[in-house]
Amino acid sequence: GTTRQVRSDLFVVRPDGREVYFEMKTVMPNRGTFEEMKRKMLMIMAMRHEFNAQAYAAMSYNPAGEGNVYFPEFNNYLEIGTDLLVGREFWSFIGDERTYDELLEIAQAVGEETTPLIAAASNR
Repeated sequence: GTTRQVRSDLFVVRPDGREVYFEMKTVMPNRGTFEEMKRKMLMIMAMRHEFNAQAYAAMSYNPAGEGNVYFPEFNNYLEIGTDLLVGREFWSFIGDERTYDELLEIAQAVGEETTPLIAAASNR
């Protein structure tokens, strides 16, 4: 009987029709962030249970470096790889195994193109 509303940072419909919701956060979250993320994830899955929706916490990159295990401080609520997708694992989940590398290539190309423009603008 209670009306609830939850906003997700990213919503994806998988090719098989499954709904997937993501709570996106910075890689250096504060003390209450993980609890809040878990609460939102559980609420989304409860509200969308008839659609077999999934909800995850996600971080766009791994601050420990590619291939290293990330142990975020204050995390007592989310299991990395199960509830929390970090870096390559996140990008591969929403795309495929090439998505993360393609994203890095795009960022490199944009950086090479914009660096001279930024340098010129800062010299004005």
